[in-house]
Amino acid sequence: MSQASSKGKELPKKAVRNRSQYAKTLHRADPDTDEPRPACPTRESEHDYTEVPTAAYRPHYKLCGNPECFGGEWR
Repeated sequence: MSQASSKGKELPKKAVRNRSQYAKTLHRADPDTDEPRPACPTRESEHDYTEVPTAAYRPHYKLCGNPECFGGEWR
């Protein structure tokens, strides 16, 4: 059974999250980099990211609302 975001798009099998113990947001992985980095402007931060299975983390983490990740257009 596949999970979908609020826009009706299917979620990728893998996402990235900040390695911090306080992180609670999943980001879409940037396809243009070899390292696990978010697709949104958060990728410019100095934080370390790790790739995780989306289905396992989705119940406890929110999806990034940035248009480049899982969000729609900015209001």
